[in-house]
Amino acid sequence: MENSILNRQELYHLVWDQPISKLAKKFKIEPKRLKDICIENEIPLPNRGYWSKVRFNKKVDKTPLPKIENDHYPINLKTRKFRTDYHKRAFELEQRKDLKFKVPGRIVTYHPMVRATKKLLENIDNSKEKLKFWQVSQEHNLLPIHTDSILRSRALRFMDTLIRLVEAMGHTIRFEYSSCHVAMFGQKAEINLRQKVYRIREKDESGWSMESWEQSNKLEFQVGPSFNHKRWIDTDKRKLEECLPEIIAWIEKDCKYWHDLRAQQAIEENKRLLDEQKLAAIKEEQELEQAKIDQLFTDAEIWDKALLLERYVNEMEKQAILENQMNKNIEDYIAWAKKVIIRLNPIKDKKWLKQ
Repeated sequence: MENSILNRQELYHLVWDQPISKLAKKFKIEPKRLKDICIENEIPLPNRGYWSKVRFNKKVDKTPLPKIENDHYPINLKTRKFRTDYHKRAFELEQRKDLKFKVPGRIVTYHPMVRATKKLLENIDNSKEKLKFWQVSQEHNLLPIHTDSILRSRALRFMDTLIRLVEAMGHTIRFEYSSCHVAMFGQKAEINLRQKVYRIREKDESGWSMESWEQSNKLEFQVGPSFNHKRWIDTDKRKLEECLPEIIAWIEKDCKYWHDLRAQQAIEENKRLLDEQKLAAIKEEQELEQAKIDQLFTDAEIWDKALLLERYVNEMEKQAILENQMNKNIEDYIAWAKKVIIRLNPIKDKKWLKQ
């Protein structure tokens, strides 16, 4: 059945004409999804036992289709519902024809990073000094592939596909402090691919608890630091390779979150600095104004004192003339005193014009 866009009446007749399970196969969707669509659009479904009665030609009751507003609007059975925006983004990425999410069963030419890592891992395996991964990663850009030789080929192919996807989307792989990161939007997410290890707890004859570790045949991919990472693991129903759209979508979401957060933090920091500058400018202006006011009071006090001195010197001169005691010493003293008064008096000295 090619047409997946129907109206309510058409879908109603279909679900009463054949079982949901058969109808879902024709539309290539999950039966539960088809049931949910019917419920969303108020389309009644046959009760349990309905199809058994039909098979044995017994009388059945068909629930009529209730009328609703806009009864003929189109229903797209291929429209999917997603648990989160991240799952929706994974689906959108998987639909892109320019991105190859399928991990090949065999790779002739590995990506340069994968090729270099493959050689380094072989050197670690064959080293007489029993080199450790962390030792080599300190000197070389070593992709985080931690598996035995049995899973090695599959891990290399997975990592090769991941790197090519990242680069096809315009992003990069970075190595920092012996760790590997996917860099998107100016942020980075640490990645790690390893062979899943299970912890086994046992008790000896005396009752003491013992721990041992057992490697599995499953691959596990981690995004984020060891203390807070998102992980995908092989299951019986789904291999790690099938999780690549979700992995890329998660890395994109994580990097976008930190990009937006730090951009917002930068905006807030700039706003904080501008506010501080404005406050500093206001404070400086207030301090300058207060300094001018303080100087005004000081000038007024000096002026008042200068007037007092001026009256005193004038009276001294007047008395000296009246008593005919004016001499050279008194004249020099009075001349000096008047100069001091002029110098002290802010009005006569015109200090206020200079401010």
